[in-house]
Amino acid sequence: MQTYEADTIDMTNSDELKARLDRCCKKLISSKYIVSYLLRSVVPEYKDTDVETIMGLLGKMDISQTTVDMDIPPIIENEAAEDNSINEGKRFYDIKFTARTPQDQTIALIINIEIQNEVRKYHLIKRAEYYCSRLISAQYNTVFTGSDFDKIQKVYSIWICTSPDEKHKNTISLYKMNREDLVGNYSDTEEDIRNYDLMNIIMVYLGDSKTKECGGIIRMLYSLLVAQIPSSEKKRIAHEEFGVPIVRDIDKEVDTMCDMSSLYISQGKAEGLAEGLAKGEAKGKAKGYLKATIEFVRSMYEQNIPIDVIAKTAKLTIPETEKLIKENPSAQGG
Repeated sequence: MQTYEADTIDMTNSDELKARLDRCCKKLISSKYIVSYLLRSVVPEYKDTDVETIMGLLGKMDISQTTVDMDIPPIIENEAAEDNSINEGKRFYDIKFTARTPQDQTIALIINIEIQNEVRKYHLIKRAEYYCSRLISAQYNTVFTGSDFDKIQKVYSIWICTSPDEKHKNTISLYKMNREDLVGNYSDTEEDIRNYDLMNIIMVYLGDSKTKECGGIIRMLYSLLVAQIPSSEKKRIAHEEFGVPIVRDIDKEVDTMCDMSSLYISQGKAEGLAEGLAKGEAKGKAKGYLKATIEFVRSMYEQNIPIDVIAKTAKLTIPETEKLIKENPSAQGG
């Protein structure tokens, strides 16, 4: 049975639930196991490199708010990896870390991972370009000083889009700088490419796991972040299909994320129901109000949501909620 942290979060506050769900998603994706699978799947430097090797290449983690438990595999902390400038203000990255490359372990990459759940008014590629620019400019006086631009490290900004439009579903796109001759014809050397290939954007658009196009890293991320399936099934897919060991941090975050997701969806339904009930009640539709309330309570009860949470969300007392469930046995699967 899933657990609900009712003592630490207001179950009736949809904004708080959404924020908590976002934090759970970021914490899960920041697991070194998940990050290593992602890098191997989408970053050219890690193609065909085994996950264990990639894990060993991940650099020092910045931990700002949440301390890593010493008895579990370390994670890449995500909640306050920030860059800050006087002119541009404070910005927070979902996940930010450095990693060495398997080809030359003296070369380090700066990698940013963002989880994008909603479609914004602005074009997401422009936001990603801004993030890459900040990852470059923030290296001044940290990675290099003065005019020593040769020390600038290559950056990747990886965006996991959980709700893309139809045309982008089940695709992964790489945006990078390329040279085009306007006059003449010159072939780049490897050094030439290293000198201008510094900013890279990777867009990972998830999709419906029932389609044949949804495979590989897309299926793993969709199953973990989007699919409305039990936590046990999410962990089974990750372990059996992708070999991800379900260690303590992953196990905990998957369970917590499922809890928050169920509550957030239920809360959304409750808010919509409450609006409809208010209109119906205003018109004196007491019968319809009661029927809708019964259906709502029944739905939450069948999801194993605690009675006190159901009562608070439905604006009932606990005895009223228990009586409603008892008098409607189908709420108990009868």
